[in-house]
Amino acid sequence: MAWTRARDGLPLYYECFEPASRPRAAVLLLMGLGANARIWAPVVAPLRAAGHTVVAMDNRGCGRSGVPWRPWSTRTMAADAVAVLDALGVRRTHVIGASMGGMVAQELALAFPERVHSLVLGCTSGGLPRGPALVTRRGVREVLALAVRTVRPVPLDVQVERFLCANISGDFAATAPRDGECWRAVEAMLAEPTCLRGLLHQSLATVRHSSWSRVGGLRPRVLVQHGTADPVIPVAAGRELARRIPSADFQQLDGAGHALGLERTEEITQRALAFMRAEESGSRV
Repeated sequence: MAWTRARDGLPLYYECFEPASRPRAAVLLLMGLGANARIWAPVVAPLRAAGHTVVAMDNRGCGRSGVPWRPWSTRTMAADAVAVLDALGVRRTHVIGASMGGMVAQELALAFPERVHSLVLGCTSGGLPRGPALVTRRGVREVLALAVRTVRPVPLDVQVERFLCANISGDFAATAPRDGECWRAVEAMLAEPTCLRGLLHQSLATVRHSSWSRVGGLRPRVLVQHGTADPVIPVAAGRELARRIPSADFQQLDGAGHALGLERTEEITQRALAFMRAEESGSRV
């Protein structure tokens, strides 16, 4: 557990997990709107077991990182990620970004391609301005309403249940045990709720993000992962994102919702690990 400073002096919180076996390249994890790094717990474990140093950071505006008064952009958050890498002395890393974190990951790879070994983009998009066919307004409204509710004094178990119902498929939500890893990860995240100002500024950065016209210039290899039952960002957005990135791989997860790291942990991590190993060895999956 540690802090560093962004370019504007804002404190940035991050956690670094050393590998449980022979060290491989580092993996940077970037989370979505209003969510802090604690929700990555189910994904951290298999990445560490595979030998990767795992870095999970709290984006500005949430968790233990600072909350500026002025708005910011996904490019600012990409620069924040570089500040964390610099603090750790990591020159090059694999990057896994989910939802808004996937947008930040795109900006990171576009602005600092020399720092990114490969890119895994989950349940994300090239931006909301592309239209309702690729990002549903209803889905965005539901996520924002859910996030706003987390700043209200509601019992934690109720908050966890609401989060799961809004972000994973109905079948998985109905069977997720309250003492299971998925429930505990969401509970740990919600124990440190995002303040309303941070949530609004992160929302503004997400709404303003648009990389559709630039993702064709991505230099690192990219794996796009998306669930067919995602209620927030439809699978069509993931397919379009992969189509616009030269030689990108696309993994469709049938029946999966928005929070792939909670619902399909093993499936997405094993595919990501195979993809990253292939990139490290210079071969393709």
